[in-house]
Amino acid sequence: MMTKVTLGMFGLICLVSGLAQGDTIGLYADQSGTNCNITATSSLAYVYVVHVTTGATASEFSAPKPVCWTGATWVGDQCPFVPCFDGPSQTGMMIGYGSCKAGAIHILTIVYSVQGPSPSCCSYPLLRDPRYAWKTPVVIDCNENLVSAVGLVATINGNATCPCGYPVPVEETTWGSVKALYAE
Repeated sequence: MMTKVTLGMFGLICLVSGLAQGDTIGLYADQSGTNCNITATSSLAYVYVVHVTTGATASEFSAPKPVCWTGATWVGDQCPFVPCFDGPSQTGMMIGYGSCKAGAIHILTIVYSVQGPSPSCCSYPLLRDPRYAWKTPVVIDCNENLVSAVGLVATINGNATCPCGYPVPVEETTWGSVKALYAE
């Protein structure tokens, strides 16, 4: 029993460690991907999509406006690459980078018109492209392999009580269900 639980916990730790080391794609208030707290009070709001990778040539994801972001209207997407994408950010898109790129790459700017202040602590996750069966956002690495990426959560008008930058859950689960996998 102890060996199964120990091996199971080791596997869980390896799984979580593997996610932390893979590609991430997140929504940010800046093009360098350092601030996941997006301030949106009035006029135009810019949300920057940043892909952190050891090497990729394309990505596929969606970033629909969250329901809690009242008073915001999607205006459009601006892409630094030519040609850029297939589909808008709101319903699912693919972006080709033109070559193998590494590091923190600004891949898209999503523009919103904002009428008045929005509620604080509105979570804004980067999601998978719903047009396909992938369970996560995906990337094409520099060897032309399709690889899962971790989508990250931003916060609209956040404060100290509403964290951001954490991974979007792939599937809801409980600690009891994880322990049950290793029960005898």
